[in-house]
Amino acid sequence: MLTTSDIEQVRNGGMGASIVASAVNVADAYCDSTDASKERMIAEDVLATWLKNAALEVREALARQLRSCPFLPRKLALEMADDVETVAVPMLRHSPAYTEDDLCAIVHNAGAVKQIAVAGRSDVPRAVAAALIATQEENVVATLVKNEGAKLSEALLHRIVDDFEDSLPVHEGLVSNATLPVSIGERLITLVAEHLRQRLVTRFDLPQSLAGELTDLSLEAAMSASIPAQNDIGFAEALVAHLSEQKRLTQTFLLRALCDRRIAVFEVGMARRAGLPLEDTAKALRGKDPIGRSNIFLRAGISRLLVRAFDAAVDGFINGAAPPEGEASSDKQIRWVINKMVQQYEDIDPSELEAVMTRLYRKLQQANKSAPA
Repeated sequence: MLTTSDIEQVRNGGMGASIVASAVNVADAYCDSTDASKERMIAEDVLATWLKNAALEVREALARQLRSCPFLPRKLALEMADDVETVAVPMLRHSPAYTEDDLCAIVHNAGAVKQIAVAGRSDVPRAVAAALIATQEENVVATLVKNEGAKLSEALLHRIVDDFEDSLPVHEGLVSNATLPVSIGERLITLVAEHLRQRLVTRFDLPQSLAGELTDLSLEAAMSASIPAQNDIGFAEALVAHLSEQKRLTQTFLLRALCDRRIAVFEVGMARRAGLPLEDTAKALRGKDPIGRSNIFLRAGISRLLVRAFDAAVDGFINGAAPPEGEASSDKQIRWVINKMVQQYEDIDPSELEAVMTRLYRKLQQANKSAPA
């Protein structure tokens, strides 16, 4: 039992050779106390003094003893988080004294070592996870993604895949996470090293051919992203002719080009697939007659599975249903279109464009495989 005389004896004993053992004993007794007694308050006063004035080895010993204390005052915990790494890390890794806002602030202001400690906590709230991802530190994010106690939404995971598409440590962490959604596994198939790809295929029971199919989807994304934002009809016609010769003027490429606001490429590509003059195709797509638009889709060979997605994208990016385009509203435009697509398909989550495209691509592949020869 912790007594006043014990604490006074330690307090008056100075910082001699036995101070580390004394600090451990006081911290142990403090953590074992059962109520807000006078002795506990005196012990807190002693601990606070030590944390400000004691030698490093004493502060390190206190951090090891106090890291799991359920009633440690938040003020003391924050002081320890601001100390050197050997004192702060045990606290940041384990202490329940920090609030969600505390952890976000610490992540924002601390270095990578302390950020890694936060990323490894048994419970990492979503806001803290987002703050850790925002650091763009590879080792921090690698620690976070392999931590199954981290609250990582599908949207945050897609952001990680976007930001760390070439990072082996992050890929290994994602693949080892037992809570990884299948949509993330599907995206990783095209990015990770061969030994990780095989683990994903086995884990999600994916067909071996899926890796090749999703590679095609990634190539389409790269092609669309390479198209200049300002392109004229001549450029669009040359690109579409080349893709058509290479048999790469696919439905999914045209849908992606439209979602990337490459309108000229989309309209020229639709005209090419439909075998119609560009003027007639553009007029039908931009008109208010749903039958005329449907005829263009039919002639261009757009699968009925994708018509609703094409309709949403045409309404949003060509016919002005989405918010006006501009630097501040471009994200709102794509979000509007994605939400419109999600409303049309029960099994597509309202996530990033890549997740939507992957789901649509898989639906199309499955439909093609089940169609009669």
